[in-house]
Amino acid sequence: MVNLKKCLLGELVAVTRGASLSGNYYSTKGEYIRLTCGNFDYRNNCFKENTSKDNLFYTGVFKAEFLLEKGDIITPLTEQAMGLLGTTARIPESGKYIQSQDIALVKCKVGKIDPTFCYYLISSRLVRYQLSVAAQQTKIRHTSPDKIKDCTVWIPELDDQKAIGRLLASLDEKIQLNKRINDNLRASRVQSQTQFELCRGTAVNADVSPNLSMLDHSLTMARARHAA
Repeated sequence: MVNLKKCLLGELVAVTRGASLSGNYYSTKGEYIRLTCGNFDYRNNCFKENTSKDNLFYTGVFKAEFLLEKGDIITPLTEQAMGLLGTTARIPESGKYIQSQDIALVKCKVGKIDPTFCYYLISSRLVRYQLSVAAQQTKIRHTSPDKIKDCTVWIPELDDQKAIGRLLASLDEKIQLNKRINDNLRASRVQSQTQFELCRGTAVNADVSPNLSMLDHSLTMARARHAA
């Protein structure tokens, strides 16, 4: 039987807000990309590249602490789409992404919580519900690092956390693999259909074109016989 311990997230993790980045330095090209809420795939609870904007690069000065490392856990502080609060994502590459003020960085306290378990815990229904209830009720709802740390959770021992985290990560990998297979199959079907249409069009044109003059002659003769 797994023993669960009740605690606040703030006892397990540190949560910090990102940098305030001046719009004067937004650019369509550069070395560093500023993170936005568009980097969260909230349906699949994972990181995605933001393709909704083209000025995502940042050319201004910022503190080194806001340049994130591969594997860092982030969560949004602004709900720009329903259900976004509580979504988690992992940074895919070091030295590229800047943590902006709408993004919270979650750092696990060593020996308190397993990072993979934490990744799934924050995106659980339990935490999402608490964040939703506590969110500021404006047109676009907001949360804060303090509100995230104030969420109540129940966690097992560290070894059990690691086992649960590995299991959930393995399931996610299988889901993503199946998704890639399905996407490839759909792309293959579209390509095959396109090739079929092109081949059919070529075949039809090849069959009809040489016979057009004969067809016109036959129609002319038929009208002449009818007139007679």
